[in-house]
Amino acid sequence: MPLLRSFTSILAFLALISMPAQADTLRLGAKSIKNLFPGHYEARVRGYKVLFSAHRGGKLVGQAFGRQDRGKWFVKGSRLCVAWRKWTKGKVKCGSVSKRGMWYVASDAKGQVLSFRSVSVVALKE
Repeated sequence: MPLLRSFTSILAFLALISMPAQADTLRLGAKSIKNLFPGHYEARVRGYKVLFSAHRGGKLVGQAFGRQDRGKWFVKGSRLCVAWRKWTKGKVKCGSVSKRGMWYVASDAKGQVLSFRSVSVVALKE
């Protein structure tokens, strides 16, 4: 019995330290989301890398797989919304944004997740 209790305690401890720290996660409000832009970002979407620039006034320019797209961004409530001409076929996608370390994580009601982080320069044609 003591061996089983020790083993269970070790498993519980390992599970606890492997969980993401809640203190490292901060949900952004509307003002904080708006303050992200203008800026240049690297995003991870379903394992793929996308580079994009977001400008004041809602303009987006992005590049992935050697192809470029344009779109718009805006804040609705406390959610970031984006629509790309080609990549989302003009459909608006919105999600709440949290900061986790150096990354921002946007997640929508369907559980789709987009991670992005600030980069110094993205060379995209406007």
